[in-house]
Amino acid sequence: MGTLYDLCKRVSAELEAKHAGDPIGLVRAKGELATRAGFLVTLVGPNDYDDPGKVAALRAAASELGIVA
Repeated sequence: MGTLYDLCKRVSAELEAKHAGDPIGLVRAKGELATRAGFLVTLVGPNDYDDPGKVAALRAAASELGIVA
């Protein structure tokens, strides 16, 4: 698996743990993450290219949302 895919999975798992029992909060958090990162993390697949710009954007967005990536 690639770096981008692994990071997306880790960030998604953190969001799900952070918003367990609050599905609306989870949807909002995923939307906020996508807005800040510039792409939907749920659409990243295991064979996708590890774009350094996307990796950096996702790390920055996760950090802004209080998720260690």
